[in-house]
Order: sequence, then C-alpha cells, then structure tokens
Amino acid sequence: MRLIRPNVEALEPYVPGEQPQEAGWIKLNTNENPFIAPAIAEAVAKAASDALRLYPDPLCRDLRRRLAERYHVPPEQIICGNGSDELLTLAVRVAAGEGDRIAFPTPSYSLYETLAQIQNALAVAVPLGPGWELPVEALAAAGARLTFVANPNAPTGTAYPLDQIEMLAQRVDGLLVVDEAYVDFGGETALPLLDRYEHVLVLRTMSKAFGLAGVRLGYGFGSRRVIEALYKVKDSYNVDRLTQVAGLAALDCYELAMANNRAIAARRERVAQVLQERFGWRVWPSRANFLLVDTAPRPAREIYEGLKQRRILVRYFQRPRIEQCLRITIGSESDMAALVEALEGMLR
Repeated sequence: MRLIRPNVEALEPYVPGEQPQEAGWIKLNTNENPFIAPAIAEAVAKAASDALRLYPDPLCRDLRRRLAERYHVPPEQIICGNGSDELLTLAVRVAAGEGDRIAFPTPSYSLYETLAQIQNALAVAVPLGPGWELPVEALAAAGARLTFVANPNAPTGTAYPLDQIEMLAQRVDGLLVVDEAYVDFGGETALPLLDRYEHVLVLRTMSKAFGLAGVRLGYGFGSRRVIEALYKVKDSYNVDRLTQVAGLAALDCYELAMANNRAIAARRERVAQVLQERFGWRVWPSRANFLLVDTAPRPAREIYEGLKQRRILVRYFQRPRIEQCLRITIGSESDMAALVEALEGMLR
C-alpha cells in the first residue's frame, strides 16, 4: 500500500538546532536574540483573555498597516506568516511545481533544499565563491522558477550589497526571494527593488531582530501580484491572536530593538577579535548576529563536543566547506564571557 509520496519518504528533513530540555544551558546555537523589550511580554499577557476563544484576524490588517508605516510599503504589498519559514513554503507553493528548478547558493539555509524536495522540484545548489561571494551569473544561469538568496547569508554571515541583488533580479525570470532574517544586524535591504521588479519578494522575521523566536512571526513585501498569490495558498488563520499583539508591541519598541541590535553587532566584532587573537582561529566577516569560526587545527566537532560538556551549545554543521567551522550566536555579555572562559579551559 502506497501511503507516502516517494520523494517525501526519501526526504532528509531539516534539522533545527538542539533545544535543551532543562535549565542552566547557554544557547549559542540557534541565533536567538538575548533581549526582548519588556513591553512586548506585557502586551501579550494582557491580551491572554477570554478573547482567545475567537479566531484572529486572518489578514493581520492592523499589523500590516503598522508594518506599512514602518517600512513604507503599502499594506496590499505585505503578508504576515507563521515565521518567515511559512512564507518560504508559500513562495515555493506559488512559484515552483513538480520538476521545476529551485536555485539557491550553498552553503546557505538548508531549509531551501528541503522545501524543494518536498515540492518534488529540482534543487539546484550553486556554490558560493571562495570568500562566500554571491554567484550571480551561475544562479541566473540555473534557469530556476524560484531563486532563494539569504542576505546576510546563513551560516556564513556574509552581506551582499544591493547592486548585486539587483543584478540578480535583472537576470532571473522566476521569483527571486530575498531572505532578510538577519538584515537588522548590519545588512542592506532589498526593499528599494520592489518599485522596479515585480518578481522580487523580500522576507523578514521578528525572531532575530526583535527577540521573538518563540512567537513565530514573519512578514513579506512584494508586488501586488505576488502577494495576492501567496494569500491564495496560505492557511486561513496562519498568525494567531497573541502573535499579532506581540508584533504590534514589537513595532512600538522598534527603536529600542534596533539599539539592542547595534549593541549585538558591536559585541560580535569584539568576540571575533578575541577568537582570532586568543585562539588563532579564522573568523569570517559577519553582518548577522552570529559568527562562522574555523577552529583549525583543532577539529570543529571536538570543540563543539567540549563546549557541550560544559553546557554551552554552538552549531556544528557536518556539511561540505564548513565541516571545520562552528556557527556561534552572539548572546549576552555574560554568555560570551562564559564561552571564552570555557574555550580557554579546554584549550589551555
């Protein structure tokens, strides 16, 4: 009896970062922000009333109006989702069918390939340059119905200038999705391209910049044609009532969140310098809230396991070109001090 599609049975699922089941761990493996504005939690707590028995606004109208004011994009060109991951899924559903090509750089966010495989589309992984440069011509040459670019890229932290993203927009025929999950830590947004290119979709999330990873709120900006298509295939009530309240409260605290993100970026640079000078490691330039660190000559897995024994989690990828690297989230000052102290104890 055939119950499951063959491509799903053969699928290697996306594996999220480890989530410890007890307190006392320092989590530097999933790029969570160490700060959340207290007013956000207060707003959510106040909204946890008997109104929860009612469905949320399926169109997130208040939230979209506020996003429109903040980012200067009409509400009709904005969609909200259950994290930006849901919006990535919707983009695949509207743009690529079985056998169509979906292109993306590699190494990058591995969910792109998983989504292509779920759709039974052809995943075209295009290698980044030796310094993680964006392969504009090779991506365009893939002839894909859908092209993903994370900017800044994960897990490398590389930021690509707007002119490179525009060059790619000029060369691809299908939908170009610019995944800006980390843009608020030093990247350059592609929002200015929306007025010139109907096929560009820019995605954001409140998980990273606003410290709302546990809420799951993403939002996308695109042409009316693309946004209307995404609305056709989304779930009816994909953003719950409390999430919408959290999003509105986060926008009220926008300046506070951005100040915190600037502090994280400054801490990122200090930690990079320490890792380079004290341990002799190569640290790739980053414009995200994490660092990609080459721990040679010590094996990255050995460092990962040693930190885990000390209840500090970082991300280890057993993938080509980054198997000798760790991705380290920039946490609080105390988190990073504990990390350095643990490394000194291991490597002394």
